[in-house]
Amino acid sequence: MRRGVSGAAIACAMMATFADTAMAQDAPDAATTAVQSTTAQTPADTTADADQAEPTGGVTEDIVVTGTRLGSGFTAPTPVTSIGSERLEALGINNVGEALTQLPSFRASTGPAAQANLGGNIGARLLDLRGLDPQRTLVLVDGKRFVPSTVQGSVDTNLIPSSLVRSADVVTGGASAAYGSDAVAGVVNFILDRKKTGLDVDLSAGISERGDDANRFASVAGGFAIGERINVVGAVEYEALEGLGNCTTRSWCNSQTLILGNTAPGAGGLPANLIIGGVNTSTMTPGGLINRSYNAAGQVIGTTATDPLRGTKFLADGTPGRFQYGTLVGPLFMLGGEGQGRNGFISALRLKVPVERVSSYAAVTAQVTDDVTLTADGSYGRVKGTVDGAIFRDFNGTLLGRIRRDNPFIPAEVANAMDANGVASFILGKAAFDLGPGQATSTTETYRGVLGMEAKLSPEWTVNAYYQYGRTNFTQRATNLVNQANILKAVDAVRSNGQIVCRVNADAITTNDDPACVPFNPFGEGRYSAAAVGYITGNGLQRTVSEQHVAGVDLRGDLFELPAGAVKVAVGAEYRRDSVDGTADDVSARNGFYSLNGSALSGAVTVKEAFGEIAVPILRDSPIGHSLDLNGAVRRTDYSTSGAVTTWKGGAVYEPIDGIRLRGTRSRDIRAPNIFELFGPQTLRSIGLSDPQNNGLQTNPFVLTGSNPDLQAEKADSLTVGVVLTPRAGFLRRLKLSVDYYDIQVKGAIGALGAQTLVNRCAEGATDFCSQITRDASNQITQVRDVILNSNALKTSGFDIEMQYRQPIGALGELSAQVIANITRELTTVDQLGAVDRAGQTGVRTGTIPGVPDYVLDGVLTWSTDGFQLTGHGRYIPSGIYWTNFIGPDQEGYAPTLPNSVDNNRVPGRFYLDLTARYNVEAGAGRTFQLFATVNNLLDRDPPAIPGPSGGTNQILFDPVGRAFKFGARFHFGS
Repeated sequence: MRRGVSGAAIACAMMATFADTAMAQDAPDAATTAVQSTTAQTPADTTADADQAEPTGGVTEDIVVTGTRLGSGFTAPTPVTSIGSERLEALGINNVGEALTQLPSFRASTGPAAQANLGGNIGARLLDLRGLDPQRTLVLVDGKRFVPSTVQGSVDTNLIPSSLVRSADVVTGGASAAYGSDAVAGVVNFILDRKKTGLDVDLSAGISERGDDANRFASVAGGFAIGERINVVGAVEYEALEGLGNCTTRSWCNSQTLILGNTAPGAGGLPANLIIGGVNTSTMTPGGLINRSYNAAGQVIGTTATDPLRGTKFLADGTPGRFQYGTLVGPLFMLGGEGQGRNGFISALRLKVPVERVSSYAAVTAQVTDDVTLTADGSYGRVKGTVDGAIFRDFNGTLLGRIRRDNPFIPAEVANAMDANGVASFILGKAAFDLGPGQATSTTETYRGVLGMEAKLSPEWTVNAYYQYGRTNFTQRATNLVNQANILKAVDAVRSNGQIVCRVNADAITTNDDPACVPFNPFGEGRYSAAAVGYITGNGLQRTVSEQHVAGVDLRGDLFELPAGAVKVAVGAEYRRDSVDGTADDVSARNGFYSLNGSALSGAVTVKEAFGEIAVPILRDSPIGHSLDLNGAVRRTDYSTSGAVTTWKGGAVYEPIDGIRLRGTRSRDIRAPNIFELFGPQTLRSIGLSDPQNNGLQTNPFVLTGSNPDLQAEKADSLTVGVVLTPRAGFLRRLKLSVDYYDIQVKGAIGALGAQTLVNRCAEGATDFCSQITRDASNQITQVRDVILNSNALKTSGFDIEMQYRQPIGALGELSAQVIANITRELTTVDQLGAVDRAGQTGVRTGTIPGVPDYVLDGVLTWSTDGFQLTGHGRYIPSGIYWTNFIGPDQEGYAPTLPNSVDNNRVPGRFYLDLTARYNVEAGAGRTFQLFATVNNLLDRDPPAIPGPSGGTNQILFDPVGRAFKFGARFHFGS
């Protein structure tokens, strides 16, 4: 399947977005630039436009070129997009991580709106460049690794104060040779304003039109000089996000649009799967629902149509009644019937989790002599989030067991019916809304300290050295977790000596006695004692401490002179040790809770590296070209766990004439398995799946996920080629346009395939995956082992396009515009059976890997006049497919009798428009005051109502909040 995107269509869409919603400025400083050019700028680049403003604060800072260690004297061949603080201000964004995930080249795969019912680093904002997962995006601060926030080695950008970030540079290409492993998708380098002066205060608050998603933000950032040689800067930020309620708070989610299986594909002319609203559970109710009856020999009585008790439900007070079935009744779901608003799979899910964060940073730069500069950085951050786990649910007796006739909680009417029909036991389906979800609160605290030195050995040579220590303390406390072993014993109650007791304490076997067991009444809602709840539920606790030590030294300078300039080199070495030590409660350690099990993890990885980089100027103002520069780098890395590997890159920048720049890079990049992937635990959770080997039968098995100690490093080959146009004269001199093509191929990719994917691939003939699936005697799936493997290859390719323009309009002020686009040609996972391309997949099914749109357009347009700015921000996500494995009526090969046929495999597109107004007041003596107001999702566009793991849509891509407002004020004191 290929969702081709014509160049004309993209050009028209870009022109429309550019005209309506685009914005950019080409001044390079944080005060006037929303997003800097995708060219890595040289000093000549930053001064070429006579209209560009000088940096604010009266301090001229070096331009930091991300993607190379050779400094600003060399134009890097790797595309770099730079987000300045102006974009955050213009769009009313308080978190630089949020601003980055808006860029088309990122997939917002984590964050408060994509947490669903999973624990871990709740609310973390991890950067997922190219849709290749956060583990393949390397995050730096001033060119140095930031301490990992997760055991997977990823960095939560919540912990980096946005108010001190001068820019965030995104290298969209492999950079392992320059910066080390994990840079398979690219690098994000946060450049701090180390010479900041004065004091900045930022206050804001917001709320959605529906009265939820309240948020508050406050930050203080400032800096000062001590004499002429010492600069001190620091910042503290606080943010509180209250999040959204459950699925019933939004109509698009409360529509209960789910995948409904037609278990005889083609029956009634309908395909095997229907994506449709009004789907209720067919085998579970909050009070309990009898699904099958058994005789004394344990045999099923009759059929589903003739079962004497099937369809008996229990009302909240325990009274039996008749269940109202809908149509297309399957083992999990049905169309219509009863149960609206109480679907155990989605109704209780939070659409956006509450998060509180504190981040702080301080840095001192001291020029000890004219040739020696010392730096010291210290930071502390804390992120606290809360998530609701899955509602306890059982439809086939796996967790509650069969309810036997002698259970004293069975209402008399049902007991009499059992006696009359020879029923010895039955299966009760229950979604325990009365118990409520388990709840987990995670706290991530990160400490980081860096000592650095830069010494000029001569006018041409400089040595840099640093040591960094980082520590992350992670704690997850979970409450109201259903203990699976205990609820099984508590539900199986009998009457003994006139008392209702647990069967294990009344039978003849003494080895299974549990004196703590308290009988639990599953019939109705809340008809149990506090002691019973205390027995069947418990609390979980996980503590994990991660530490990182990094030491590095490099020497850089001019090797010799060529006619076109100096040959620059950099050589160096780095040492890094990452370690994790964690504990978990005893029940979690054996996956004993129904949800939110903590995990214990211990392990360490040591890395030793040596690298070199060279830049060779070939041409300068030559008859055959304005300039030509070559760049190359090599790095040898030795891992204590997976051995030694070599990475390299080679690149060139050619300007045939001034203002037209051609660039290209070829690289070999790596990512070694992290500690979690190697040494982590294996945990269980329950999800809904469709079984193509049973005509798409829907089931609710446990999925085992976790580590694999036999993993090896993955290797990636990356290619980027592009052109940058920066006209030097006429009205086009303010235009910057870049188009870059990228191609990344990862071999032996580390990752989990997803439980639904494993089941599908097994059914399609990939027999190696079938061993990961456990079935019971009736051939129904009971467990899927979805552990991390080196089984895949990953391929992605596409185009990055950026256009910037600003135009003075006389007395009316100035218009500044920018359009950023990403076109994804493919995002392919390859296993032994073949390739699955997820480019164009804008839906995401539970238990599968998310995709990315065919293209994304992001445009910003700002009108500035006097002290007033009005900014419009538009983001367009085109229509796509729901899932690559499904085949809809408009797709080639469709037939309703196929187990993967679906009635509609299309997801509508969405355009989001935000509007921000700012008004500046000069108060004199270096003091300024700004008021601003933002309306996000101005058109109040609901997301598409489609099945998703976070509720009723794909919250990775689409906005679940609706129209929302934010108001605030910014103050600046000093120079």
